[in-house]
Amino acid sequence: MRYRAWLSALLLLSACGSESSKQSATLVLNNPTWDRVNVQAAVTKSPDCNKRDAYVSTEEFVMTKDHSHRIEAPNAENICWRHDANPSNPVAGAWSGWSRATMFPGQTFETDL
Repeated sequence: MRYRAWLSALLLLSACGSESSKQSATLVLNNPTWDRVNVQAAVTKSPDCNKRDAYVSTEEFVMTKDHSHRIEAPNAENICWRHDANPSNPVAGAWSGWSRATMFPGQTFETDL
């Protein structure tokens, strides 16, 4: 009897966990080009990457050549990213234009910077 109760509880918990992962989406950014590049990313509810009030989260990070970085959108929101305007000679605050991926629940999408 106890075994069935534990089994039921375990199945219920695993169903809850798998449901939340089905709602999320992941973008994998690759840097095949530059030795070092600064990247800015935003998870947003808007298709307009400049609409900051719709941001769910943001992050800035450095990518080195031939490495990747994963960005997760918890509810499959859009993911926007940009990098140094001139990665060979970076200037603080000088960014490329935004790139955007429209994500879908459960999707993993991979792209180069």
